[in-house]
Amino acid sequence: MRILHTADWHLGRTLEGRSRLPEQRDFLNELCDLVDDEGVDLVLVAGDVFDSGNPPAEAENLFYSALERLAAGGRRAVVVIAGNHDSPERLRAASPLALPFGICLLGYPAEELPADERANGVRRLDSGPGWVELALPGGEAAVLATLPYPSEARLGELLSRSLGEAELKAAYSQRVGQALAAAASHFRPDTVNLVVSHVYLRGGRTSDSERDIQLGGALAVEPAVLPAGAQYAALGHLHRPQAVAGAPIPCRYAGSPLAYSFSEVDQEKVVVLVEVQAGQPAKWRPIPIRAGFPLKTWCADSLEEFFAWAADERNLRAWVNLEVRVPEPLTPAQMAEIQRRHPRVVQIRARLPEAEAISDRPERASLPLREQFRLFAARELGGEPDPELIDLFLELVSGAPGEGAGGT
Repeated sequence: MRILHTADWHLGRTLEGRSRLPEQRDFLNELCDLVDDEGVDLVLVAGDVFDSGNPPAEAENLFYSALERLAAGGRRAVVVIAGNHDSPERLRAASPLALPFGICLLGYPAEELPADERANGVRRLDSGPGWVELALPGGEAAVLATLPYPSEARLGELLSRSLGEAELKAAYSQRVGQALAAAASHFRPDTVNLVVSHVYLRGGRTSDSERDIQLGGALAVEPAVLPAGAQYAALGHLHRPQAVAGAPIPCRYAGSPLAYSFSEVDQEKVVVLVEVQAGQPAKWRPIPIRAGFPLKTWCADSLEEFFAWAADERNLRAWVNLEVRVPEPLTPAQMAEIQRRHPRVVQIRARLPEAEAISDRPERASLPLREQFRLFAARELGGEPDPELIDLFLELVSGAPGEGAGGT
């Protein structure tokens, strides 16, 4: 059985307000071509299909068009679970239309699908809370333990009455383990046994683009809770492609297909092709994704150096975080010229001589607070800050209008 594992598409997501939908369309076209070329039997999408619970219509159109191509009229199985960014109800709303074509859309933990007794194509032989058995056209069968993003609200239960962080983490990890163990009790020696889930396993390496994890909104699950009877665990949630140490079974995060923050600069994006037979160890290999523009950080010693760099057409095929040394704050005309020379510059930071000279000197602390903030804002914004911004900062620091303007 050949399985394609992907996750964290985040359709509809932007980069500093710039649309990524054309790149996401290119990725989905590449993905659909790939499953055809590789003879894939089963596609697993491990959550965060969309970037929000209310995605733009164009993002939904991309999703459903891709599903139609991936399923190939019911000749290929497709299993999609909800991530924390997806609306479970919205994702599963199309199930009545999708199920006859071998597409399983699962929004909640412990969700159950109806059996399918069709004679041809992908068939659901059996199903229960959090698991489904699929028969594929090639004659092989797979049992999948499915666990969409298991928040307390989506699990529909209070995990711990204690307010202690350690107790809550332990209860959460234990509850996830129980859900997976219950589903894995339906694994059999004559089936390919898989886990597909959207969770944060302890030991996984994060990126800044995983907003909920960075803000402390995701609880970690111990890798040991993965059921030992599974031959492969297809995971979503972390955007860096990786395996996780300490797991009792082969498990991987496919990662996001596009780089969604500058913490992912030069990070190769992949999908994972898995080959496995009943009773045999799984083999897998990452397949690099060509679609999408890379994210680059470019440090220039002058505007002229940046303009020369941007004149190379190869450097235009990237989203750029620009840092440039200039003798004085950038003017609006200079900012506009930067955008004209390279339309995909999304962040601009001007490095001013006075800021660089002061940054490492103890005398900086002796400057008036207004001047300290002006230098900081000019460096971060790439130009001289508005006086209103400085006044607002001083008001917030002092707690009263007009105070703190001259103090340290």
